Amino acid sequence: MEPTKLLEGLFDKKRMTLIRLFLDHPEQEYGVREAAKATRLSPATAYRIIRLLVKLEIVDERRIKKLRLYHLALTKETKFLDELLAVKKSAIEEFVELASVVQGVDALIQHGKAAKEKVSILVIGERVDTAALSRIVGEIRERYKFTVLTLTLAPEQYEQMSSMGLYAGEKFVLFRR
Repeated sequence: MEPTKLLEGLFDKKRMTLIRLFLDHPEQEYGVREAAKATRLSPATAYRIIRLLVKLEIVDERRIKKLRLYHLALTKETKFLDELLAVKKSAIEEFVELASVVQGVDALIQHGKAAKEKVSILVIGERVDTAALSRIVGEIRERYKFTVLTLTLAPEQYEQMSSMGLYAGEKFVLFRR
């Protein structure tokens, strides 16, 4: 379960929604109505929660005559919150995100279950840019200490090998164009 989902389950979802808004847009300033609209909360609820966040020094308030604007306070507490609530991608998710835009890739299929430090992925497509795939594999290995083993096949090759039973194990389609 993602940390954000866990925390939303443990704590007030409305508060978490507003905190997430400020963390996701640290440079943005919001009036109460703008924050309410962005989070689909009532203005009264947004105001009450924002007042609490100001009191907790998570959000700073800036006044321009009668107008009040709110933005993320840049403190060690907000940095901690941002790290706590960050949606961390797995090595496989990041590989799929990067490889799905590589020229020629039509599908990415995980063959078998992922081990602790490696996974086998079949790359299906015509004229796949294998140099770009190799760079992505290297980035993932360096960043996550995780190995992505790839095998690039044309769609016809994959169909023939599957019908021969060469890829009979568990398969998970990770991406399909």
